[in-house]
Amino acid sequence: MFNKPRFIIMHDSLTRDGQTVSWGAIRNWHINTNGWTDIGYHFGIELISEKYEILMGRIIGQTGSHCFGYNSNSIGICLVGNFDEDKVPEDQWKLAVKLVAHMSKLMNIPKENILGHREAMPGRTCPHKNFDCILFREDVGEYIKKFEWNNY
Repeated sequence: MFNKPRFIIMHDSLTRDGQTVSWGAIRNWHINTNGWTDIGYHFGIELISEKYEILMGRIIGQTGSHCFGYNSNSIGICLVGNFDEDKVPEDQWKLAVKLVAHMSKLMNIPKENILGHREAMPGRTCPHKNFDCILFREDVGEYIKKFEWNNY
């Protein structure tokens, strides 16, 4: 049973983002290898042609399969990329900040509850070393302060 989201959990795919769309491959892996009903995440952010796009995974309200102990009360977001080897591209980072800020504001999730998978589950390394979870939360907080919510 899915409860009202209280957390947003950030992930990376640990796969290099390339010319082909990886979101479908991740979905196939989760379904055919892991035996899940769908991709484990609610959203993904991937480079499509020349632009980063937000891709839909599980519907909000559907329990995720992305972070043991948090699946029933969190939104899982995966950035396609290998952040063990590569830095997070600026445009992907900015789009992730925007998505998470809007989800956080709409669902009343405090920025302290925006976690990297590794923070929610010690022993995990995702999102990997080049994704700064503390800086990400700070950027989300700054975006929330600056956005004109009255015009939303």
